[in-house]
Amino acid sequence: MFADKIIIENNGKRGVIGTFNRFYSKKFPIAFPPWAIYAAVTNLEGKHEFAITLVREETNQVILPLNGQFDVRSRNDVVELTPSILGAVFPKEGTYILTFSIDGTQIGARVLFVDVVKDKQYKK
Repeated sequence: MFADKIIIENNGKRGVIGTFNRFYSKKFPIAFPPWAIYAAVTNLEGKHEFAITLVREETNQVILPLNGQFDVRSRNDVVELTPSILGAVFPKEGTYILTFSIDGTQIGARVLFVDVVKDKQYKK
C-alpha cells in the first residue's frame, strides 16, 4: 500500500495516513516529497529475506530497491514493513509496479501511476 505517511503509536499500532496509487508532476525527472509503503505478511516462522522493488513497467528500470531480513517467532505474528521513501526519482510518466517478495518468491504487487499534470487540473 502507498501512503503519505505511516505513524507508529506508543502501543505499536500503525496509522496509515493518505493512501494513494497515483502521483502527478508537471516535469520529469521528479523526486516526490516523502511518502511511505506499508507491506505486511503472516504465517511465517524463523528468519526470512524480503525485497520491495519498484520498477518502471515499460523498461523494467528499478526506481526503488529495498531489501533486508526479519525474524518471526510465531506463525501467528504479523510482520509489518513500513519504509519511508525519500529521493526515489521517477524518470518519466507511466506505470510503475511495486513487488513484495519473501525469500525470492513474489507474494504481492501493486501498481503506481505517475501522470503529467495539466494546468487545468490545478485549482487555486
